[in-house]
Amino acid sequence: MHSPALRALTLAIFFFTSASPPLHADPPAPAGILDPKSAPEAWNAIRLATKNVERLIADNRLSEIPVQASYCSPALRTLARTVTDPAAVAHVGQQTTRAMGWLGYIARAAQENNPGSVREGYAKLRILLDDIARWFDPKAVAADIYFCPMHSDVLSENPKVPCTKCGMDLLTRRLPYSFIYAAPGAPTMRMTATASGPVVAGTPLTVKVRLAKTDKSPVLHDDLMVMHTQPIHLLIEEPALGDYHHEHPVPTKVSGEYEFTFTPRKTAPYRIWADLVPMATGVQELPTADLSSDDKATPVMDKATKFASEAGGYSFQLKLGNGADLPPKSQQARGMTVTITDAAGKPVTQLEPVMNAFAHLVGFHEDYGTVIHLHPTGGDVLSPDARGGPSLSFVLFPPKPGFIRLYCQVSIGGRMLFAPFNVNVDP
Repeated sequence: MHSPALRALTLAIFFFTSASPPLHADPPAPAGILDPKSAPEAWNAIRLATKNVERLIADNRLSEIPVQASYCSPALRTLARTVTDPAAVAHVGQQTTRAMGWLGYIARAAQENNPGSVREGYAKLRILLDDIARWFDPKAVAADIYFCPMHSDVLSENPKVPCTKCGMDLLTRRLPYSFIYAAPGAPTMRMTATASGPVVAGTPLTVKVRLAKTDKSPVLHDDLMVMHTQPIHLLIEEPALGDYHHEHPVPTKVSGEYEFTFTPRKTAPYRIWADLVPMATGVQELPTADLSSDDKATPVMDKATKFASEAGGYSFQLKLGNGADLPPKSQQARGMTVTITDAAGKPVTQLEPVMNAFAHLVGFHEDYGTVIHLHPTGGDVLSPDARGGPSLSFVLFPPKPGFIRLYCQVSIGGRMLFAPFNVNVDP
């Protein structure tokens, strides 16, 4: 774990414990960000993080700024150690100390939701960073850093040098501007789906999906990052938002083609969202494909707020933090917890890891296009023997107002359970 000063906001690649859970956790930082060894690595971390701060200020997402500020502190310490001009050592040391002071000011102002002070602090920080940069090689200040996706300790300033451990081509280091919700990136691939027949309730359906890049070449597993144990997560739902499935397809003998089987509980058209992160961009994408049915689509009927649910004989209770009686608001982060009890009302403490987490929350907006995918705060669960519960904390960032059907997926005693909640989001 990192020191408290470097604790970050919760991991969340999509969109998307008490009455007021904190918006903190330990998401994995990009390779070398927290321990830069050289001036180019340090300047790269500062450039990526400050660009994200600017975007978060523009989007008025102040609560997410402290994590970006935390990435700058170790980089500034590295700059103070690596300045080579003897005449500049004292000056750079003084300026980096002042810069870290303004980082603390920015973080406190962001936590207090004070946009004016955040902007003031960032302007002061920018002046100091520009002054410090004068004492370094401009190439170091503007450097990109490249890393191996399989060996995160392998870093290079040269993109043409392969990984010294496995020979894989290196990727450009990026820093997500949000660990709560970032809108899917511009599409670099498309998906089509072919089913063994129309969708009929209770009848197993075999589906083949094909993924292709914009140049029509097939998308292979090696083209995708493994996220939560899998390169491809398929999120499947019907228009009334009443039958969610989460599947992981396997490759067929056809390049770029993947297959899975599921049993729909409704006779209705279904939509498939492929949750992917291309190696080439490091940015999540959600291409879609539809499955046809003999029956027409029906709209969402039950939109009444529902924070209590049941699945497999267990009770699930959702509770919003920071004013449990107030609905969440669009474009605002909100802490929340899910607590699970058994039929006798006893807390469940035997939640099993599912894709490196004790639970997954997947939400479908009533527009039948917007999807959010949340993981509990606290980082990945890497031991299969670990057990969790009864309460799990999340951070919800609704990207738009309206109704969301939110499913909590857990595993108890080897059974996969899906408990639905109804969440209405205010503008």
